[in-house]
Amino acid sequence: MKYNSTSTLDGLIQDCETLLAMSDAGISGDATLLKVFTRLINVWYRRVNSAIWDVCGTWEYDDSNYTDLPVATTTLVDSQQDYEIPSTAQKISKVEVLDSSGNYQLLTPFDESMVKDRAMSEFYETAGLPIYYDLKGRSILLYPKPSSSKVTLAAGLKIYFTRDIYEFVSTDTTKEPGFINSFHRLLSLGASYDYAMSYEMLEKANFLKGQINEMISELKRFYGAQHRDMRTRIRPRRQTYL
Repeated sequence: MKYNSTSTLDGLIQDCETLLAMSDAGISGDATLLKVFTRLINVWYRRVNSAIWDVCGTWEYDDSNYTDLPVATTTLVDSQQDYEIPSTAQKISKVEVLDSSGNYQLLTPFDESMVKDRAMSEFYETAGLPIYYDLKGRSILLYPKPSSSKVTLAAGLKIYFTRDIYEFVSTDTTKEPGFINSFHRLLSLGASYDYAMSYEMLEKANFLKGQINEMISELKRFYGAQHRDMRTRIRPRRQTYL
């Protein structure tokens, strides 16, 4: 479904108007209310995105509104351990570094709790070819720190990640949600539900909630079946580092 289609009346905003028994242009013709529903739709866009990830369990799903792949590269700096994660990333799926021969090497994720009887400052303290990575807030820490003699600095760090939605803005018209169109209506149902609850339209809200629950179940069955053969996950190896 398009976001806001005032000519054919088949957009998400027009569906909200119908679900809430508003007149045509009740939302689209009110600049303030349109911004409110844009916010509510984006909230439900994220909820649907999360529901899809819950059943996919892989990093292959991505909002189709993006024109690039969820892969980022950055320059390594000699002896620098800390690198910022892309701002749109929600989960890191894989991290690689480019060695001095020009080949990307896969790093193993680990957590500092796995390092026993040793200060973290002493863990792989000599710069070299990174082997492990640790996630701290919005940073990736490499162990050991990269050495310019062991890695290629330019585009030396590659990150595969899952990312946030490509948000709607109130001026959007033809843009569509970035998941299969059979479930686009979840966004207008969800936004209408939140609005109905805010104004104590309880009977309407109960109806909308039932529609949402039914469609969410259908969405999870669809994406769960679609990705059932791709449920591999990268997990840290459980070992103690001496």
